[in-house]
Amino acid sequence: MTFDSLIAPLKRLNPPLQLRLWGLALTLTLTLADTLGALSVSPDVSAKLTPRYLTFISLYMILSIAVCQLVLTPFLRDGVGMVWRWLAVLAGVLANPFVEVAAFFLVIRPEAMSTFTEFWPTYLFGVLATGGPRVALWIAVMLVLRHQMMRRQEEARVRDLETAFTQARLARLETQINPHFLFNALNTISALVSLERKSDAVGAVASLGELLRRSLKQGAGPLSSVEDEIESASLYLQIEALRFPERLTVVWKVDDRFRSLLIPRFTLQPLLENVVKHSVAKSVGMVTATVEIAETAGSRCSISVRNDGFVPAGSADCSEQVGSGIGLVNLKQRTEILFPDVGELICGPVEDNHFECKLTIPMSLIEPLTNPEDNAQ
Repeated sequence: MTFDSLIAPLKRLNPPLQLRLWGLALTLTLTLADTLGALSVSPDVSAKLTPRYLTFISLYMILSIAVCQLVLTPFLRDGVGMVWRWLAVLAGVLANPFVEVAAFFLVIRPEAMSTFTEFWPTYLFGVLATGGPRVALWIAVMLVLRHQMMRRQEEARVRDLETAFTQARLARLETQINPHFLFNALNTISALVSLERKSDAVGAVASLGELLRRSLKQGAGPLSSVEDEIESASLYLQIEALRFPERLTVVWKVDDRFRSLLIPRFTLQPLLENVVKHSVAKSVGMVTATVEIAETAGSRCSISVRNDGFVPAGSADCSEQVGSGIGLVNLKQRTEILFPDVGELICGPVEDNHFECKLTIPMSLIEPLTNPEDNAQ
């Protein structure tokens, strides 16, 4: 059993209570150390361990704990000025030797209390030599612990704010991509209706309804399984196939071991939408798009969509293609949020007159699909 496991329950308490417990433990430790030090210089230890001496030790511990807890109180309350806090420190330095000497004379030597001739010199010695430095050490340790706890609280607050901000950005981007796709799908249905292809329009509405239902069922998590992404993308392709019949063929090169992995939601749909918008719509023949998921060097995973057909010529056109649509920009921003400095989306022409969009994310950040919400259902 390690020290961290021993103090783990203490860390779950609120910081003021933690400090009070640490103060209690430190007070008992210093008091016992002081008592053992006094006993160690005695030639006959057993002679000192009398009921009266044990009563003195118990009274001294109780009074020391009370003094130290009172000194700690101003530091645990917000809004207390530093002047009052340091006055409490000074009071503790003076009060702790006083209760020690008072307990000693009341219990061990009550006859000396009648004149106080020995009390005050002993008390002054305690302030300067033993009690004062001991209390100063106790207060220094408590201030360091308080500073560390406040720093951890501030770091936790900053992490919570960053997490909330990241979740808000992801939610905003996801709420952006749903209306974007819905707008394009409704345009497709509108075109089918205007061409009096009513059966195809009904099929498109059914596919759209199923796609929206799956989108709502997946919940608000930023990641989705490859299997779910493929099914959603297939529904999208069914809608576009009604708009461009026999114009697009999709080849899936996805190994079974990748189907249960988690990737950013709405990954495949905007990549395929880019093919439809910039290649299928601008080509007169059949366009073939190849979707491939593979493990790459450096423990990374690549998700690529490569197509033939119409390919923009030149890097300027490529950057315009990537930056003009909502889908790819949205996916790029979500990738940068989920995988900062390691995730990237690159689009551009490749060999054999093909165009490719490749999303690369670290393999170590992709885990097997274990959705707690699904398990709860």
